[in-house]
Amino acid sequence: MDQYKQGAFFSYEFVGENSWNGYERKCLFANVGGGQFVDVARPTGSDSIKDGRGVAVADYNGDGKLDLIINNNNSAPTIYLNALKNVGRCIEMKLVGTSSNRDAVGARVRLGVAGKTLTRQVEAGSGYASEAMLPVHFGLGDAARIESVEITWPNGFVQRFTGGQFDPFIDRMVQIEEGNDHLAEFSAGHAPPHEVASMSNAKRLQGRPSLQ
Repeated sequence: MDQYKQGAFFSYEFVGENSWNGYERKCLFANVGGGQFVDVARPTGSDSIKDGRGVAVADYNGDGKLDLIINNNNSAPTIYLNALKNVGRCIEMKLVGTSSNRDAVGARVRLGVAGKTLTRQVEAGSGYASEAMLPVHFGLGDAARIESVEITWPNGFVQRFTGGQFDPFIDRMVQIEEGNDHLAEFSAGHAPPHEVASMSNAKRLQGRPSLQ
């Protein structure tokens, strides 16, 4: 360690089988409102001590709730399936570029709901050594209708929809093609829940905090 502090380059002699940070319990922060967050990793069983390397966020099993996948150093990944109840409604949007890039990376979506505007962006390389799902996910709370949707595609083209066009797709994934006002339900072909649950290291988040 003294050598490292003096500017020596990385050497396995410094850390042995551990990473530079060693093995530390994971944290999971829940938004409790008022600009406050509470660490709920321990009560939800998501405080693995494995040497994590990047975390991806995705609706892994297609149930409309966001799950967490953590890659671990020299170990199998850890999968946390979101099994929380009463998390509210949602909508997921898969954007398909035509004039823009096919994956619509860089597109920005603004969704109006309950008098508020929510914004999501399609990102590539959204985390350290990890990639979240490309479809954008909006938590809608108790809202039963969407007021408006505006998409700014990567090439600058702005496409607007009325909220009523999206209401039939609440709690589903909708596919939107650049320049096309026709919406279609999209099925990502997720693995059946029983297969997901049987995977090595798969765990289920339990408790009250919502990940949306």
